[in-house]
Amino acid sequence: MFKTKLIIGAFTLAASAAAITLLLQNNIFSRSFSSVECPAEGDRFCTFTELSDVYEESEDWEIKKRQSPNSRVLVSAIHGGGIEQVTSQLADAVAGKEYSFYTFKGKLSSGNFNNLHISSVNFDEPQARSMANEASIHISIHGAEGEMKRTLLGGLNEDLRGLISEHLESSGFRVKEAPEHLDGDHPNNIVNQTKTGEGVQLELTRAQRKAFFENGTISYSSRNDATNQTEAFTQYKAAIRDALKEYKERNL
Repeated sequence: MFKTKLIIGAFTLAASAAAITLLLQNNIFSRSFSSVECPAEGDRFCTFTELSDVYEESEDWEIKKRQSPNSRVLVSAIHGGGIEQVTSQLADAVAGKEYSFYTFKGKLSSGNFNNLHISSVNFDEPQARSMANEASIHISIHGAEGEMKRTLLGGLNEDLRGLISEHLESSGFRVKEAPEHLDGDHPNNIVNQTKTGEGVQLELTRAQRKAFFENGTISYSSRNDATNQTEAFTQYKAAIRDALKEYKERNL
C-alpha cells in the first residue's frame, strides 16, 4: 500500500511540475500574477470609489453608454471627455448603433488627466466592468502623447489587432506596436476583461487626434461639434468598423 501511494504521489508531482512548466512557457504566471501599482504612477486615485468620493457625477464627470442587446461587441473610452481628448467621440462613432458603447468623461475646467485618470488595470467603475464582462469583443480607445500621427496597438486579441492594423494602414494611417507601458497585455486591464479574456487597445497620439478636427483644434467646443470632423475621422472610423466586421465574420 505504501509503495502504491508513493508511486501515485510521484506521478502527481511529475504531472504538477509539467503543468507548471507549461504555464511558465506560456507566460501565464507573469501575466496573471504580476503586481499592479495602485494608484498607477501619475494617477491620483486607485479606485473609482476613491474618485467618486471626491468628485461629483454630472458636475465633474459623467458616464455615457448604450447597450446594444444583440451585440457581443463593446467599444469604450474610459478616459474620455477632457481626460484624453477625442477618445469619447471616436468610440461613439465606431460603436454607432450596432455595437455597445461606454465612456467615462472628465468635465473639469482643467486638470482632467491629473485628477480623473485611473489606469486601465485599476479602472473598476461598475458599469464599465459589467459591460466588458458581457462582451466577447472589446475595443478600448485611448489617447497618448506624440507629435507624429500614429496609432499604437495593444491588447491580448492578436487576431483583431492584426486586422485593425491592416485596415488602418490600407486607409493611410500609421500604426505601430504599443510600447510595454501602453501595450494593454495585463489580464486585469479592462480591455481584456471580456468573456474571451482578450481585447484590443488603441492609443492614438495627440497629433493623430488633432488631425480628426478642422485646424487641429480639439477644444471642448470643437470636438463636440460633428461639423468640425475631418475626412480623416470618417476614414479612421470606417477602417475600425471594417476590421470588426471581418473579424466577426471569421469568429462569430
